[in-house]
Formats: sequence, C-alpha cells, structure tokens
Amino acid sequence: MRESRIRLTLCLSICLLLCLFRNYIPHNYNNIDYVLRLFKSSASIFSTNSSHRSFVCDHNSETLEFPWIKNRSHPAKNLKVYCSKIPNPTSGWQKAKRYQEIDIAFIIYTGASLLATRAMSVRETWISRVTNYYFLASTPYPSLPVTVIENTGENYQSNTKKIFHGLELIYRQQQAINPSKRHKWYVLVGCDTYVNVPHLLKQLEPYNFTQPYFIGGSVGEQMCYHKNGTTYKSLFVGGNTAHVLSAALVEALYPHLFFYVESIWPQPNHKSAALSDVALSCLVFSLGLNMTILPGFLRRSPDGIIKEFGLKEAFRVQEPSSWHYIHPAQMIDLDEFYTYQYVDRLSNDQNWNELIDFIHLFIGTHYETLRKRQPMDSKKLVKRYR
Repeated sequence: MRESRIRLTLCLSICLLLCLFRNYIPHNYNNIDYVLRLFKSSASIFSTNSSHRSFVCDHNSETLEFPWIKNRSHPAKNLKVYCSKIPNPTSGWQKAKRYQEIDIAFIIYTGASLLATRAMSVRETWISRVTNYYFLASTPYPSLPVTVIENTGENYQSNTKKIFHGLELIYRQQQAINPSKRHKWYVLVGCDTYVNVPHLLKQLEPYNFTQPYFIGGSVGEQMCYHKNGTTYKSLFVGGNTAHVLSAALVEALYPHLFFYVESIWPQPNHKSAALSDVALSCLVFSLGLNMTILPGFLRRSPDGIIKEFGLKEAFRVQEPSSWHYIHPAQMIDLDEFYTYQYVDRLSNDQNWNELIDFIHLFIGTHYETLRKRQPMDSKKLVKRYR
C-alpha cells in the first residue's frame, strides 16, 4: 500500500512537471523521444523490466486483470492460446516504405446470409482501419456499405460473377478520378479472411503496381475453358488465400471481364461455375500473363495450418499477410492479438511517433465504427428526446 502511494505521488509530480515544462517546449515540437528522456529517471520507476516483452504472451498473473482496471479479465486470458500457434515478434518492426494502405482497394465478396455475421466482423476489425474497401453482394444491407452487383444471386456459385462484375465496376469508377489517386493494388478476399494490412504492405514492397502482377499464396490444378467450350488443364492461384492484383493487371483484364464470365466460363448449375479463383486465373493466363506465389498468404486458420501442415509451417513466415477460414469471433480475437503485437513492437523499439499515429488511427476508427451503427435518422431521435 505504501509503495502504491509513493508511485501515485511520483506520477502526479511528473504530471505537474510536464505542465510546468509545457511553456518551455515549442508547441510544434514532436520529438517525443527527447521529451521522454527529460523524465527518464522518474519514468523508469513506473515500468517493470519489460524490454522486448509481449503484453499477451508474457503475462503470467494468476488473476489475469488489467493493471489499471480491477476485476476485468486481462486480454491474455482469451488470446494467449495464439502465442503457441502464430509468430509473435516483440521488436524490430520496420514500416513499409513504398506503399500505404490508401494505395490498396480491398474487395470482400460475401452474400446476404453472411452480411450480419462474417461481413460485419470484417468491417469492425481489420477493414475499419483502411480507406478503400468494397463489400460485394447482390442485395443491400443497412449496416454495411455494400456494392450491389445485381442479378448475380447469393449462393456460393454467385461469387464468380460478383468478382468479375465487381472488378469491372470498380475499375470503371476509378477512370473518373485523378490518376494519382487511383487504386494501385486490388486485394480480393472472402468474408472469412483476416488480413494484416501492415504486413501486406511490406510484402508488396518489391513489386511495381504499373506492371501486371497476379499474386497469391497457393496453387492448384483445374480445367479452363476455350471460347468453343473445349477444356484444358491449367494451374490456378487459389482464392482460399487471397488474390492480389496490380492496377496494371486490372487494366489488362478490364476489356475481357464481362465477356469471359458471361460467355466463356460455365454458367450457374455447372460444376465449375462456383470456381471463381479458377475462372480468374484462366482469364489471366489466357492473356499471356503469369502468377507470383508468395509465402504468408495462408489458406487456413492457425489451427487449420497446424493440423494440415504442422507447427513449423504456421511459424514459417514471421509476418503473415492473411489467414483464411476465420470464424467471426476468431476474427475479433486475431485482430486484438495483432493489435497488441503491433503496439508491443513499436513500444519495445521506442518508435513513439508511429505508435502515437496508430493510437490516433485506432481511436478514430473505433468511434467511426460506432457511428456507423447508428440509424440514419439519429438526428431526429436526438430532437425527439430533448
């Protein structure tokens, strides 16, 4: 108790000192590292030996409580299970330099029966922190900004037409804006895919969006179709990871998207109609273009990867870009785990500027997500209850 009082007193003293120093630090000064060094000797009293530690994985308290909120379970209680299933680097973070998240369009294909569950969990987690995203479905949904692709249906077979017509629509919209503001990359994922956007940006670093890149994480073999209906065997890039298309590739595909999906690819009720990843790959390859397969686009959940390929495969890539077959509840868990991991790395590296940028982003997007849940006539409701 006495030690707690001493710490509280010192904490209040430091707050007062910060207020006193406020007039001596220029208002536009943003060198946080320098300010922290001014109080290094005092600040060290409040920190344990936490260098390169993980907020979740290195938490060993039996009570598992937040240090600042009593009787509330520590996140480690639910998230620590991931510490033995996916990589958890605690320092050495290097931010992507070539691209920013605003350069990417994230296209999530979904359906009416999944909008309230899978699609909402995506919107409220990793998608909440990106600028450009599209949910493709054939029916609107009041709680989501759905890009409606009409007359495609809502079953599994509808994904092929949603993707082809959706790409066509988005690319056409892009032509109406300034070239400098257009999407540089297009990422196609299902609504059960978790994407770690900072990791993805780093993975795209070596690749020039002005060249036609078709990037994925797995390869299979299936049948492609000629105009006359004959078939031939071909490799394809599995959509169970993610499809990443450069702007140059989408430009090359654009003139062919409608005709291919409506006249060449088998129509609904055919056994190949639902194979959207095969259809997209066949079109890309028919134009003489190639694929690029990268590690880090994982076709299963962490448990699924371990079960099918072993623990070594789950840990092969330190900064994976995506996981697939993620349940809506697990989508939240993964996002929370990676958020703590990102904060750990920035704080352990003393990368205060990027840490504060992320805090501002996280707070802003959190409240923006809450606002989106409100009814459209919320102003009328406020007037009603004055």
